[in-house]
Amino acid sequence: MRQQRELAPCLIGTGTVTELRDMIRALETVETFEYAYVVDGQPMNTGRATLVKLMADPESSTMLVNGCLFLNVASFRYLTFEEISADETVFTLVGDGVQLEMRVTEEPQQREQRAVSRIMEESFDIALRARFDDDEDDEQPF
Repeated sequence: MRQQRELAPCLIGTGTVTELRDMIRALETVETFEYAYVVDGQPMNTGRATLVKLMADPESSTMLVNGCLFLNVASFRYLTFEEISADETVFTLVGDGVQLEMRVTEEPQQREQRAVSRIMEESFDIALRARFDDDEDDEQPF
């Protein structure tokens, strides 16, 4: 009898992820948000910001500067998310003694439009790379 493969998690509306790739995918849906930064249970900072860069880099810091968040998911152990309503999702990034809670503040229509433009940009990049790869094959050495 054939052994069945392990299934990947399926998280709808709420969940917890520990894989960096999954954390990035979830956070790609965020642009503007209200945040609360908590260290050892004590609120340290709150405000509103825009996610401008998302990465998984063991040598870079997560920084919120001038209302812009440069978010390195490698700064955290896991991410939880919960859809509070159709218009509101809360993400919580948890590290060693720190939490960054992000409450999405943009309208659902903004998210839908942005997702479409990202798909178009990715398709363009793939087509452009394929074109350059084809051009290199046509070159003849001197």
